[in-house]
Amino acid sequence: MSSPSLLYAAIGLLAGITAGCFGIGGGTIIVPALILLCGVPYHVAVGTSLALIIPISLAGAATSWRLNTVDWRITAACAVTGMAGAVLGSLWIQKIPEAVARRGFAVFLLYAAWRLWTK
Repeated sequence: MSSPSLLYAAIGLLAGITAGCFGIGGGTIIVPALILLCGVPYHVAVGTSLALIIPISLAGAATSWRLNTVDWRITAACAVTGMAGAVLGSLWIQKIPEAVARRGFAVFLLYAAWRLWTK
């Protein structure tokens, strides 16, 4: 396995572990890692992260289902609107310059971290 492939595999493993432990991984692990460690452009990193969420989430969701830790009422209420929001967000982010999108994403992560720390 080549060096970039090993790095991608390590990013995937870390994203999977954080997805299983905290319900995160795509935006918080994959996007920054692809940009900072691999030099992938922001918009490509976001699209790649979205594609990676599918297999990572399915594996985590199946395990959580077996552990009886999925609330299907919440899942049903959020799924359809979440898919619509993802389509709108994917179209919208393409219109935003990369530097602006990266800074906005960083601010969001800092705000989320602060709220989690202080709550």
